[in-house]
Amino acid sequence: MPNFNPVKIVIVGCGMIAEVGYQPRCQAYPQKIELIGYYDQDINRAKLLAEKDGGKVYQSLDEVLNDPSVEGIINLTIHTGHYPVSLAGLKAGKHVYSEKPVALRVEEADEMIETADQMGVKFACAPVAMLGYVQQSVWKRIRGGEIGEVVSAMGNFGGPLEYWHPNADLFMMKGVGPFKDVAPYPLTAMTTMIGPVKQVYGLAQITIPERMLHAGNRAGNKYKVSEKDHGIGLLEFENGAYGLLYHSWTARSELPAYEIHGTKGCFSIQAHDDGRGIRKSTPMGGWENEDSPKKAYTGLDWGKGPSDFADAIRHDRPVRCSGKHARHVLEICERVFEAADKGVPIEVKSRFPAPIPVGDPTPWD
Repeated sequence: MPNFNPVKIVIVGCGMIAEVGYQPRCQAYPQKIELIGYYDQDINRAKLLAEKDGGKVYQSLDEVLNDPSVEGIINLTIHTGHYPVSLAGLKAGKHVYSEKPVALRVEEADEMIETADQMGVKFACAPVAMLGYVQQSVWKRIRGGEIGEVVSAMGNFGGPLEYWHPNADLFMMKGVGPFKDVAPYPLTAMTTMIGPVKQVYGLAQITIPERMLHAGNRAGNKYKVSEKDHGIGLLEFENGAYGLLYHSWTARSELPAYEIHGTKGCFSIQAHDDGRGIRKSTPMGGWENEDSPKKAYTGLDWGKGPSDFADAIRHDRPVRCSGKHARHVLEICERVFEAADKGVPIEVKSRFPAPIPVGDPTPWD
């Protein structure tokens, strides 16, 4: 876009997701984002990213937040770091984009949202999958009535994490688990396409109390599981539709990754990756495969969220992946576990502004 001044951003947390996801995909949109530096508690990880494409290596978070040239940060720290790092950034007057979950507790998300509003800065949060061309195309067709009235949706994500992730133990700690880590993918899709959830039912438990790492340089180390690693959530949406969530670090299901059902048909897509095609069923025709839209990126394009974030900063408009939406998703996850513990349905109290569909041209064009 002519005359657009790219937003100067620092990545905080320079682990695997920063290296293989955010850095290369943010660099794919230089017209929107300028990565000017990196910070990590392990200074060598920050240096590794800076060596790839330049940028300053910051020695502390305070140095990042006190640098007047830094307009925003992308928070890619571990789950426990999302709240303190993002809150510090917001209090310093920086725009903040966080990886999911937005926090580990709804009260923490509330504080960050209030701080962002008070400081007049943008607060955005992953996942970005709903910005994909497949997801946006299906959502537009649903809004157009192609599958009639939406009556339900379902999401599935999981599998034994310790066999491929070198730090799987960090995902099994109290307050995290599969619901807060991966349920945001289908939950964000569901709540974008259907609207807010008003009540949940839950079943969840710890299925394997002690596990062993099988990947990385700590392979062979055993660790205790302190959060529910296997569960099912049932959702009641405000508009009367129903939802099903299956999320597990124990068993890998062949349930669809994401389906949405209407009175005239169904769509089945990936809720976390773009470019993997669309499946549609009708009452008379059964399931048929469709190609992805031409511009679709095969995989998860981490750069689209920060690009929309940057565009929102420059044009002073709402971000599409908002902290308020992420707070609602987090509350759904919390309430599913609460429902599982108490054996009763639990009300979901938060709401969020409806996301704005991506138009043409897109914010990253």
